[in-house]
Amino acid sequence: MTASTLDTLSLAMLAEESPAMLWRGDLNGRCVFLSRAMREFWGLQPDECGVFDWSSSLLTEDHAVVFEPFAAAMAAQRAFTCEGRYRRADGEVRILQTRARPYCNEDGVFAGMVGVNEDTTELRRADEALLARNRQLDDSLVQLRSTADRFALATSISGLAMSEHDETLKYVWAHNVPVECLGKTPSEFVGPEVGGPLEVILRRTIDTGHMQTEEISVLIGDGRTWWDIQASPSTLPDGRPGVVASALDVTARRLNEAKLEILAKELGHRVKNVFAVVQAIVRQSARATPVPDAFIKAVEARLVALADAQDSLLTMSDDRFSLQGLLTRQLSHLEGVELDGPEVLLPGKFAPYLSLAVHELGTNALKHGSLRVRDGKVAVSWAQTRPDQLCLSWRERGGPAPASGPAFAPGRKGGFGSLLLTKVFEGATGGEVDMEFGRDGLLWTAIIPTGVELHL
Repeated sequence: MTASTLDTLSLAMLAEESPAMLWRGDLNGRCVFLSRAMREFWGLQPDECGVFDWSSSLLTEDHAVVFEPFAAAMAAQRAFTCEGRYRRADGEVRILQTRARPYCNEDGVFAGMVGVNEDTTELRRADEALLARNRQLDDSLVQLRSTADRFALATSISGLAMSEHDETLKYVWAHNVPVECLGKTPSEFVGPEVGGPLEVILRRTIDTGHMQTEEISVLIGDGRTWWDIQASPSTLPDGRPGVVASALDVTARRLNEAKLEILAKELGHRVKNVFAVVQAIVRQSARATPVPDAFIKAVEARLVALADAQDSLLTMSDDRFSLQGLLTRQLSHLEGVELDGPEVLLPGKFAPYLSLAVHELGTNALKHGSLRVRDGKVAVSWAQTRPDQLCLSWRERGGPAPASGPAFAPGRKGGFGSLLLTKVFEGATGGEVDMEFGRDGLLWTAIIPTGVELHL
């Protein structure tokens, strides 16, 4: 046996023990040797290597990517690398990468190819997952850039300035603020007159760890400006505490509010003049006809109640009024009245009718009900029974027996006061009213809708 033959046998023995998938093919591309790992992949016995057609396990779709480089390498007698999908003995498709080079026989003549197959299935799956993830990241990056561009456009149009500050209040990031601010505090950047109030808000945000919202006024030259400042705690990229702040110039809004306030006061003054003229007309008309003084006083009192309702409306900027504020104004002249209820805003259109109703209830309690006697009391309470519904009650205690006086007591002919407290009030507010007369006096309960109505 020659040395060359011994070397070939030694190499074959080493290949047999190796976990790698080694193979050797002849000039026709048929296998003349398969390592144990290669035989296990295809499910072959040692004596089946010479008759096995390895190409039968290659998926048809991958014939070109394997056969073409293999044929070209055989013709040129050079090394090659290719990759294809093969069906394993158990039926699972695996991806094998082939790296091969030519070999020669003992006479130095080209005899075929010798190579190694590597299962790259998991690697290719990881590559595909990574590629898919990169595509997602690219899409997200495009969306983020689009969002950032829109954000920049929106803040530029609105004039919103944004910034982030470290624990020393120095600017570390800014938008719609000159880049010269970076590394400086607001006082260092724009001066203590303007930057000082902003620093107070920023410092309070860091110290409390809570969001702060405040409107500050700044005198710049001969003009005064107003800024809506919002600040929220943040964490800087290096882990230090910081604060993100936004500033919006609301000077135009504040000036418009001031103008509206002046117009509202002028309107209120004129409305009161109208009520005064109506009162004068009533008095003049009463002198020409035999009208009881009680009637004149009742009409004038109701006009005053309407005027107070108008005042309630003029103090609100969004056509809604404070229920507690209106009740306080209407009942402040009466003793023994207790108010109990949360802060509630009602639609402005309810104010005149609620004012008239409360005036009527107070007048009746003073003349005929519980406030007629020294120990009599009135409890006025309200509560939000539903998100869009309010329950308001007027409860008299310690008064005279109902039969002794109230103008709208049971069995008596209902007058204007009774009509005002029931049908008129229900029709104006869209609610429901219930009046009862117990031992202690009148109980008037109204269910009032509080939902906002939108009219286009």
